[in-house]
Amino acid sequence: MTLDAETFWTLVAEAALSPSVHNTQPTRWRLTPNGRVQVLEDESRRLPVGDPEGRDLNVSHGSAVEGFCLAAGRRSLIVDVGHDGVSVAELTVRPGEGSDPLAAFLTQRRTYRGKFEGGAGAQAALARLERSEDVIVVQTPQPIAELARLYDEASLRWFRNAPYRAELLSWMRLSRRHPSWSLDGLNAEAMEMSGIEAAGAGVVLRLGVFETLDRVGLAGALVAEAAVVRSASAIALFHRPVNEAPFDTGRRFHRAWLGFTQAGLSAAPMAVLADDVEARDRVKADFDIGDDRRLITAFRLGIAPVRDLAPKPRLGLDVLIV
Repeated sequence: MTLDAETFWTLVAEAALSPSVHNTQPTRWRLTPNGRVQVLEDESRRLPVGDPEGRDLNVSHGSAVEGFCLAAGRRSLIVDVGHDGVSVAELTVRPGEGSDPLAAFLTQRRTYRGKFEGGAGAQAALARLERSEDVIVVQTPQPIAELARLYDEASLRWFRNAPYRAELLSWMRLSRRHPSWSLDGLNAEAMEMSGIEAAGAGVVLRLGVFETLDRVGLAGALVAEAAVVRSASAIALFHRPVNEAPFDTGRRFHRAWLGFTQAGLSAAPMAVLADDVEARDRVKADFDIGDDRRLITAFRLGIAPVRDLAPKPRLGLDVLIV
C-alpha cells in the first residue's frame, strides 16, 4: 500500500510522544514518493558530553520507531522495520489486523519526577504489572533506600563534571519565558520544580557557583533526590543483552515503560545508575545482573498525585517531518 500524507502525519504525531534522552527528540521523518518512511536523525540534537557514543541517541530513535509502530497498529496497519545503512531506519507500512494492547497507552505515558503517593493503590498496580526477564522489580524498603543513596552519590559525581552540567543546563527550561518551554527539553513543570526552585537551580548549577558550594559541602544536599526516590513503591532495573543494538534496546525500553503505564503506575528514569560506572557495577553485583547483560536504566515507580497535566513539551510536525 501507499501511505497517504494525512495518515503519515497522524502516525508521526503519536510517535513524537515517545520518550527520548533529555527530551531532545532527535528523530525526523520523511515520507518518500513510494510511500515508505525514512527515519532520520537531527544531528544538532546529539549530546556529545553526556552521550559521546550515541547510545542514548539510538535508544531514543528506537523508542520513537516503536511509538510509530504502535500508532500504526491502532489503525490496522503493520510496520516492517528495515535498515538501509543510510538512514536510521526505513519503514514499510502495510494493512494488517489487530492492535497491540500497549498501543492504547501511547498517549497516556507520562514521566513523573515528584514524590509518589503510597497506599494500597500502588501495591495493586504493582500486582498488575506483567513481569519480564529484563526487568527486576525491587519493592522492599531497604534495597530502595540503598538505590536512593547510590543514585545521589552517582548524580553528584556527574554534576561535578562542568561540561556535563553545562550541557544539561542547555536542555533545561527553567522559566516559562524560555522559547522552548513547550517544545523540548526538561522544563521546570515537568521536573516538578516550583518557580523558586527552578530559579535556584539555574544559579546553583552555574560554572563556579556549583564548585564553590561543593567545596563547602553543600552541593550534594542541593542536588540530592533520595527522599523522592524513597517515596517510590518500587524501583525497576531494566537490563538487556550486552551486545544488543541500542536501536533495538530503545524499542523494548518504550514497551517496558508503557507496561508500567498499563499497570497504572507512573515512572521516572534514573539513568545515572546505569551511566555511572561505579554505581552500575554496584547495582549489577547487588542484583545479580550478569556480565552478559547491560543495565540500561532504573525507573522509580509509584502512583502520582491526581493533578491537571499540561501537554507534553513536543516539537511541531513542521520540524519533525522533513
